[in-house]
Amino acid sequence: MRIIYVTTSIEENDFFDFSKTWSISLNPSNQNFHNKVIRSLANLNEVDVISIRPFSKKYCGQKRLFAEDKTFGNIHYHYLKITRNKYIRGQSIKAQVKKFLPSIINEQTVIVTDTINPRCVLLTSYLKKKYKIPCIGICTDSPSNISGTPKLYTQYLLNNTRHLNGYITLTEALNNLYNPAKKPHIVFEGIVEPFENEQVEVSGKYIFFGGALLPKYGIYQLIEAFKQVKDDELSLLICGHHEDEDRLYSAIEDDKRIKFLGLLPVKEVLELERNAFANINPRPFTQDLDRLSIPSKTLEYLSSGALTISVKNTELEKHFSHCAIWVDSNSKADLLMAINKALSMSEQERNNIVNKAKNIANSLYSIEKIGKLLTDFLVTFIH
Repeated sequence: MRIIYVTTSIEENDFFDFSKTWSISLNPSNQNFHNKVIRSLANLNEVDVISIRPFSKKYCGQKRLFAEDKTFGNIHYHYLKITRNKYIRGQSIKAQVKKFLPSIINEQTVIVTDTINPRCVLLTSYLKKKYKIPCIGICTDSPSNISGTPKLYTQYLLNNTRHLNGYITLTEALNNLYNPAKKPHIVFEGIVEPFENEQVEVSGKYIFFGGALLPKYGIYQLIEAFKQVKDDELSLLICGHHEDEDRLYSAIEDDKRIKFLGLLPVKEVLELERNAFANINPRPFTQDLDRLSIPSKTLEYLSSGALTISVKNTELEKHFSHCAIWVDSNSKADLLMAINKALSMSEQERNNIVNKAKNIANSLYSIEKIGKLLTDFLVTFIH
């Protein structure tokens, strides 16, 4: 089967280099998720990635993004040229794809598209109509959860994904949101990266958080909670996407135990997770977040072989109820209680929990397992 994957995602090493050209921090969360799904599908299929990279005249250090093709095994990246003029950008994208797509597609072709990006959705609509290829949406979140977007953004994406032939979603509630016509769908909670076996030494005892460092996701409650921890040997290491570095440093103030590491390559993040005393996710609990999104960072932590501390999540607790320290909220009091609980655990108790979590995560959500699951679903659309 040949899969055309329409996304804003970039190969992971290319993404790290690309992010250096921006004056603001790019959010790697969606990027990392799609990168893993692409690699999972490539285990059994040829995958052509049509990558519509993000661009901003204000924040991107490049005047325009030039087209480039790269191949990594069964994965063929088509980085499209992104013009500076946003009014002709859509037509430029279509024109580029028309040049190479006919030589790729055959009767065994399926398109998979990110449903959270308007450019991806528009291009997929065009390709579906022109080439009569089955198109499947991969739905990772509700558009309404995207920071800084108006209600019209959500309605536009939901209206323009109704024509898709099927849906891949992370929760049943997401399927209900995108798929009111009850077309074929499949649900999986996430996908985990294999951790390397070699031991990379990371000095000191630390709690790690890597993710979106935005106020609504609990970073400031975590910082305030950690300041109350009475352990001078324990550090808090944080890295990831932020929108206000000055506020972040102001919150840290003069607590030398708290260190902001910036945006790191995926492999470095995984090593920090694997060697942590505990990994923590302070994302708040709300009914909408719980129904419509899965905390992929928590799932990654659970597979790391280190202790996981996380605010509760209904779907993940079904499989990992006794494999992590779950707390009801991301309040300073709850996070502090969880960290102190981790500090009080015996080594044997910690090992039992983390080994069980890692085994369950790898058995349910490995790249190989999810690749087979998604391939079996996609092949049903080929006639």
